[in-house]
Order: sequence, then structure tokens, then C-alpha cells
Amino acid sequence: MNDTLPSAPAPSLLEKLRGTRLPLWVSLVLLVLLAIGFGWHSFALNRAETRLADERQRMTAQFHSDRSALVTQVRQRAEAQAADTQRRFGQALAWAVRGEMIRNNLDQVDQFFNEIIKLEGVGRVMLAGADGKVLVSSDRKFLSGDAAALHPAGALEHDGIVILDDAEGGKLLAITIMGLNARLGTVLLSYRPSDVLPDL
Repeated sequence: MNDTLPSAPAPSLLEKLRGTRLPLWVSLVLLVLLAIGFGWHSFALNRAETRLADERQRMTAQFHSDRSALVTQVRQRAEAQAADTQRRFGQALAWAVRGEMIRNNLDQVDQFFNEIIKLEGVGRVMLAGADGKVLVSSDRKFLSGDAAALHPAGALEHDGIVILDDAEGGKLLAITIMGLNARLGTVLLSYRPSDVLPDL
């Protein structure tokens, strides 16, 4: 009979590590390294979050700045186009009124004004003669009155087509009507400009 005992299985790596006692200083070094690694990770994460928040704030400020500049630029262009359109309208109206004044046909001018007053935003339209007296008005109570008393100073003295601020908070389109050699009169059109762009 063979009296050999079966050999014990070789211990696994995990069992060896369990059985190994590390010196205290090695354990402390590992613990300190672990704490340093965790601290460095937290520091790097906080720094990245701070950098991200700063970048987000910078981009937000840049966006608002760019947006404000763009809105201002679009508003200026729209207002310039509106003024150009009003001047073109004034030029066409000047030619129409001039023709009727030369023919002494103020009834036709009155019909023009009755149609113009129906346009959105138009408050009042009148024709003042060269002496400043109201010859035709969409509001009959101003007939034969002094046009200069109803409108901003100098409205009757401008040449050509000008856009002025009205005393009532709107705008005034002052259109000079010229004859061959002299001023025949001035058309004064009060209106409230619609907002080209709402507040954004």
C-alpha cells in the first residue's frame, strides 16, 4: 500500500495576496497615493467645470452683443427703406397735386386726400397754399386756417420732400408743390409709422 498523501492544490494568487502582510509604510504610501489621485481628479474636474461655465458666459455675452448689433442694423435698414418709400410716395403725390393745382381743380385734390386718409396710420392730410392758409384738408374744421399753427415750426419752409417729427408724436411728411417759377403750396401728411420691427 502506497502511503502518499494527495498533494494540496497550489494556492491561488488571491490567496497569496490575502496571506501577504504588507508593511505599514507601504499601506500608508498606497493610501496617500490614492488620496492624491482622488484629489487631483476632483481638482481637474472643478477646473474643467469652471472653464466650461466661463466659456458659456462668454458665448452668451457674445451672442447678446451680436444679436443687439444685428437688430440695430436691421432696424436702421428697415427705417431707411421706409423713409425712401415715403419720399417716393411724396414725389408721386406732389406731381398729382401740382397738376390739379395748375388746373385749379382742388376738388380732385380733395378726392386724393379722401383716399389717402383711408390708408392705415394716416391721421390727416392737408394742402396749404403759398401763403400758409389751408386750401384742402381731410379734416374740414381746418379749412382756411393757418397750417403753420398746426404743424412743427418750419414745416412750410422746407423745399422738396422731408419727414419731420409731428407735435402729436407721429411723423409729418411735408411735400413742396412747385409750379414753373414759384412755390404753389405744401402738402402736409400726418401719420403714425408702424413698427418696422417689434422689440426683440
